[in-house]
Amino acid sequence: MNTNMSPNDFINAVDHAAGMNDRWLFLAAFCLLLIGCGVVIYWLVRQLQSVIADHKELRNEHHAALAAIIEKQGETTMKLAVCLDRNSEALRECAFELRRFQERK
Repeated sequence: MNTNMSPNDFINAVDHAAGMNDRWLFLAAFCLLLIGCGVVIYWLVRQLQSVIADHKELRNEHHAALAAIIEKQGETTMKLAVCLDRNSEALRECAFELRRFQERK
């Protein structure tokens, strides 16, 4: 195929194509439509793969953040349990001292 067509050669080629049967024009348009659809589908698949990769990365970050929160929550729960135990013991001592103080009166 000659890529350096002069304007006259191009006009002659278009004139020849216009004089052809409509069936060939339909087939050429159909082939262009198929190629265009193929390009669009390829682009959409690439975009979908990109979205899936981003989703996996964000999901992994989210899981890591949740694991850190759960670990911190466990530590806080243990501190709270120790605090409650100490407060319970202090309240028992206060109740004992209060009874003893009331008995003296």
